[in-house]
Amino acid sequence: MTLLRELALSLTLLLILLFAGSFALTVSDARHYLQEQLDSHAQDTATSLGVAIASTGVDNVATVDSMIDAVFDHGYYRQIRFVDMSGNVLVNSEHPVTLEGVPDWFVKLVDLEAPEVTSEINSGWVPIGQLLVASHPGYAYRSLWSKVSGDALLFSAGLLFAIIGLNILLGAVLRPLKRMEHQANRICERHFEIQPELPKTRDLRRVVQAMNRMAGKLEKAFSEKVALTEELRRKSVKDPLTGILNRKAFKSRMNTALSEETGGAGGSLIMIQVRELELLNRNHGQKFVDELLVNISHWIGKTLLPWPEAFSGRRSGSSFTVFVPACGMSENRRITELLFRVLASMEFFSTAEGSNCLHIASVTHQGLCKPEFLLDHGDKQLLELEVWVKNCWDVSDVSGETAYPYMRWSDKQWLEKLEALMSQGNIELYGQPVLDINGDVAFTEVLARLNLDGDLVPADSFLPIVERYDLYAEFDRAVFFTLADYIDERDDYQLYCLNISPYSLVDDDFYHWLLDALKLRQDLARRLILETPERTLLLVGDRVAERVDKLVETGCQFSIDHFGVASQALTFLQIINAHYLKVDGSFAREITSSYENQLYIRTLSMLAESRDIGVLAQGIESEEEWEALKQLGVAGGQGYYLGRPESL
Repeated sequence: MTLLRELALSLTLLLILLFAGSFALTVSDARHYLQEQLDSHAQDTATSLGVAIASTGVDNVATVDSMIDAVFDHGYYRQIRFVDMSGNVLVNSEHPVTLEGVPDWFVKLVDLEAPEVTSEINSGWVPIGQLLVASHPGYAYRSLWSKVSGDALLFSAGLLFAIIGLNILLGAVLRPLKRMEHQANRICERHFEIQPELPKTRDLRRVVQAMNRMAGKLEKAFSEKVALTEELRRKSVKDPLTGILNRKAFKSRMNTALSEETGGAGGSLIMIQVRELELLNRNHGQKFVDELLVNISHWIGKTLLPWPEAFSGRRSGSSFTVFVPACGMSENRRITELLFRVLASMEFFSTAEGSNCLHIASVTHQGLCKPEFLLDHGDKQLLELEVWVKNCWDVSDVSGETAYPYMRWSDKQWLEKLEALMSQGNIELYGQPVLDINGDVAFTEVLARLNLDGDLVPADSFLPIVERYDLYAEFDRAVFFTLADYIDERDDYQLYCLNISPYSLVDDDFYHWLLDALKLRQDLARRLILETPERTLLLVGDRVAERVDKLVETGCQFSIDHFGVASQALTFLQIINAHYLKVDGSFAREITSSYENQLYIRTLSMLAESRDIGVLAQGIESEEEWEALKQLGVAGGQGYYLGRPESL
């Protein structure tokens, strides 16, 4: 029971007792007064009527009878009786005891005695008879009932208004406690909110001020810890000059992108070589060269914005690399040509001195391959470009016979096939288990597959087309329907993780459709974990955060996929209400040898645990990796070592 209810109930009971006591005293006083009035009424009548009868004489019975009748008819009497000294009744006037307009229960509850007063009548000093007068209680009961019912109504109305006013007053006084509770819960979730409105009650105001100071200090400490962790992470993966991935981090990301688990579609490697860097350093100085390299990295990043899955790195002092997962030959040619046009338009490369300093070699492999294979072919192609003696670029396909037929489809063919399959709902679902540290299945991640000419195509092969042509909302809706039908056929109450594009969540039509669907099917919502990748969430995170909160209110949970790729990823802990963080597979592959990765995972696990967020590792391919990750505090893991995808 809340403090407000306890105080309201206690004070309400106290008011009821006070009103009941006051009411009881009022009724008792009124009863006592009426009882005295009945006694006085009977006594006064007996005295005055006795004097009148004594002056008339006992022999004149008719006159006595007339006198008694006159008094009886105009008063409230139950009985007036006159007897002589022998006990003979000379006159007797009597009314039956009937109480009209008064409830029987009230008569039984409030007892009013009808007094009988006897007066001796004397003629001179000689007694001549006795007069008995008994008052009728009917009028007293009616008078008392009228007062009691009126007072009861008045007291009830007063009590009701007092209770309502008391509850309103308590609500206003204690309202800051609700805000304090909300603030405390948000602090537990590492959302350090400050209450701008201070309560007027001095004691509560002091408590709120203390909590605000605590929230401010905790926010500062948490932010400093996040900033320190991100800075350490940035230094370990970023090139200190250009701010893009260093050689080691790029190779790790590329290994993950081309792994057996996620690299079935292959990809394209673009190598950018800036020649004669040493000569430029001698002629123009280190500052000029540094500015040139920084500008090149800036324009590379800006050019790649339409391809959020792409990542770039600095391979050496004079070379840059770009990898685009699941990128076919035509798309690779488009990206490479765009990069060349943008970089060649820079001031230095437009001069005679820079006319033979920019070479871009790009290779595409469609299907599973090793990173070294692409790097070797890229290096060979760069050497071939040097003989051109001018700024140039070239693209080659090194897939050979390993290429899948659908990989050579044009965008038009992809669009026609995708739209047909989505309209028919012809999507096959696979599930990969996510285990907790005890080895039990925590939930199953749902993976979409398309059947293209007999080949099961993983999502990595066609998702770039889906995103490039804004089909994400339509595709996510089709997968949702397929999964909902599958869940409805099962009664195992297992949790399923469904990948949703952040662009779908930003789409108003899709978001409201999904929100309404989950509200309508809360039994389904409680079995769903909505998941979205970090790379695209970086672009739309602010717009998605509020919508994620609304979706979570329906009963579903939320997860961030491939977490930790961006150096500022930890800021999501303060923005989005996530239940799980899936750490990118590049961390797991080097976890036994990389101190930086170990430090990051351990720090992330501690920060996430303080917000009741589970940290899950991806891409686990060996027992050594799994055991090391468990020692670092992860809540679970996923990978081919723990379980391969299977058809649902």
